[in-house]
Amino acid sequence: MKIVLITGATSGIGEACARHCLAQGDRVVAICRNLDKARDKFAAEIEAGRLVPLHYDLSCNDQLYKFCLAELKPYSIDRFIHCAGITLMQKVTSTGHDAMLKMFETHVFALTEIVRALLRLRKPEQELSMVALSSISAPALNCTTGAYSMAKASIDYYVRLVNKQLNTPSRKYLPLSEEQLAAVEALEGEEQKDQARAKAQAQAGFMVRINSLAPCMVDTPMSDFSFLQSQGLNTLPLLPLAVVVQEIFKLLENKYVSGKSVILDNGSIL
Repeated sequence: MKIVLITGATSGIGEACARHCLAQGDRVVAICRNLDKARDKFAAEIEAGRLVPLHYDLSCNDQLYKFCLAELKPYSIDRFIHCAGITLMQKVTSTGHDAMLKMFETHVFALTEIVRALLRLRKPEQELSMVALSSISAPALNCTTGAYSMAKASIDYYVRLVNKQLNTPSRKYLPLSEEQLAAVEALEGEEQKDQARAKAQAQAGFMVRINSLAPCMVDTPMSDFSFLQSQGLNTLPLLPLAVVVQEIFKLLENKYVSGKSVILDNGSIL
């Protein structure tokens, strides 16, 4: 059973990810702005202790790091999905300081503080895989969603920086299994053992992984893309919610991929 931390778990992609985890038999820890909404949607799971809602507003996160250190300590988080987000249909030249700050607080600063806390809480031999939702509006340079696109582009860059920092040779690989260790020890000669151990480690994958996924427009219950038609952008493909969830979990469990920004758009930005 995995312990999965999810932001934005009460709606859209985040809710779908939470339900996927629960169906898999995993336990979900959800950081929620609206606890009543979480209780309405996951009453049975909360009652059974399978979903733990933690109250915090990610649009104002100056205390988020301390909050995570205290509230997440009882749980051994080994998966993290950052889905929380807000959208602002406004050109960047019309976006004031407060709106820009709220956009970056929710999308970027919340991610950086949670990742910082998870790395602090993580045990030395504990696997940790993280995926943050980005957007194709960043590489597509969508003027209509200027501040939103800037924040999502920052997520992609942050993912690459964190991966480069974390995956140094001394911290790169997952520990070997008991079977792998036994196979190495069964060999004769230290040179053979060293070669076999190095090969096994190279095949083990990254111990700490962080990636981002940039989907196109996603078909969720909240979907309203009328603004696209007003901008002449109504030709973008609408992705099924199940496809996006599937790709998120493929990234989470791929032990060989870290520091990547994966675009899921059916080629729309080409």
